Amino acid sequence: MKLKQLLRQVRREFRRDAEIILAHLLRVKVADLHLLEESELSDGLVSAFRDMLKKRERGVPTAYIIGEWEFFGRTFLVEEGVLVPRPETETLVEKVLGLILLNSGLLGLDLGTGTGCIAITLLLERRNLRMWATDVNPVAVRTALRNVEIHGVSDRLEVLEGDLFEPVEGTVFDFIVSNPPYIPERLWEKLPPEVRLEGRISVLGGEEGYEFYRRIADRIGEFLKPGGFVALEIGHDQGEVVKGLLESAGLKVNIFRDLSGQDRVVVGWS
Repeated sequence: MKLKQLLRQVRREFRRDAEIILAHLLRVKVADLHLLEESELSDGLVSAFRDMLKKRERGVPTAYIIGEWEFFGRTFLVEEGVLVPRPETETLVEKVLGLILLNSGLLGLDLGTGTGCIAITLLLERRNLRMWATDVNPVAVRTALRNVEIHGVSDRLEVLEGDLFEPVEGTVFDFIVSNPPYIPERLWEKLPPEVRLEGRISVLGGEEGYEFYRRIADRIGEFLKPGGFVALEIGHDQGEVVKGLLESAGLKVNIFRDLSGQDRVVVGWS
């Protein structure tokens, strides 16, 4: 069967997922699939593709099916129970990069690192930077450590298992970055099946969705150097609440929007 014939059999709503899966199986970029439209696919590849697409139709995220996902132009390993990197988080990374000089030699902390995509991307973009990262989820820690090795930053990134600041007690940082869970618990049952597969621990931010921001704000003074900053990804309706929490901790705060015009990042300076 030719590639173009196989794609014609895919339901419209799963077309993009199908292209990503096919590109993964063929080890090419999605943008290059059109060059292979007339290619004959082996029976084994067609069978593997159909099995994987059935999983997607049952609600399994494409990232879990292929075991990897792209973030900031790089590929990161993912597995079920770990938050899948999202495009909006690139806004957080871009904002942090704008605050870090190329040769600054700073020490940063990534709270709730997940796949490690934020910390690893910052390290690859700023070669003199060093970072620590924490996550309470052992699956996330395992995934992050695998990504650390793949991207060659093990000499500059320490990944530790533990709840928020717990593993780094007594250390102070030039900056702190985090994309914490921020979905309110009451919305759990309304979330798409693929999001629930990422796990309650990766998605839910407490009864109102603000728990982790409050916990970070309560202790930020112990871990942030004078003149340092904290950058947090937020839900689109959480800007003013998180701004207030950081201001109560004595920080000067700004809210920044993503490309869709939604509040997405809060930055506080000590």
